[in-house]
Amino acid sequence: MTPARPQGSAAGARGGSGTPARGGIRASEPPRDNGPRVHPRDRDFIEHGRPSLFYHRGPHLFGYRVRVLPARYIVRPYWGIDYYICDGIYYRWWNDCYYVCRPPFGILFDRALYNLDLMICDFAYYSTVRRNYRIVNDNYRTIAEQNDIIAQNNATIAAQNAAIASGSAAADASYNLASRLGLFQSYANANQQYYYDDGIFFIEGPDGQYQTIVPPAGALVAELPDDYEIVVLDGDEYYKVDDTVYRTVVIDGKALFEVLGQLQN
Repeated sequence: MTPARPQGSAAGARGGSGTPARGGIRASEPPRDNGPRVHPRDRDFIEHGRPSLFYHRGPHLFGYRVRVLPARYIVRPYWGIDYYICDGIYYRWWNDCYYVCRPPFGILFDRALYNLDLMICDFAYYSTVRRNYRIVNDNYRTIAEQNDIIAQNNATIAAQNAAIASGSAAADASYNLASRLGLFQSYANANQQYYYDDGIFFIEGPDGQYQTIVPPAGALVAELPDDYEIVVLDGDEYYKVDDTVYRTVVIDGKALFEVLGQLQN
């Protein structure tokens, strides 16, 4: 099956192949045989000044631990979770230390600040049907409402676009699997371009600003970041970054990671 591809391009944008993740894993390559893998959270502590801003080039060091933050940090709740922010770096507090983390969904930043090449996401499918999910909080309820609007818009587009219409079977299969595993899916708009970097998905709004978003179901990426985990759900192995679950797929002979859905923790 040929994935539906976004239309148009942005200055400095590149396709979904990308370069190897910073210490992460590529779907097209076997895991490196460097001995037992150590997750960033189990590695040595780092100083608070080492991570780069999430929209800058350089090591983001997501998942690494920091013992102490300067007193100038601030605390902001997002999606019911407290984020500790210091010098533009986001942290979460757990197990008596701070963990470098990705920004929460909905963070806006100016396009001029982003100094990485943009990686445009391809998609295995676009959802065109309203579906039911087990809603656990207001955040997912809001996404479910957005899904209904996006599915309706995608259905209109699919009526005139055979490539998008041909993905309906893949969308059905993905939804059935996600539902069986207890995952929630956020839909992608077929008229919207989506970008990816180091485990973060974002879009460009009409005002030219970028916004971090919930990873959309069906998005295809060639690599996962250093802080990925392997999880077993219903007896099968999947990859997890934060609360996003990926599966490996082969499309047109190329191995990729596909966003399957969100763990509802």
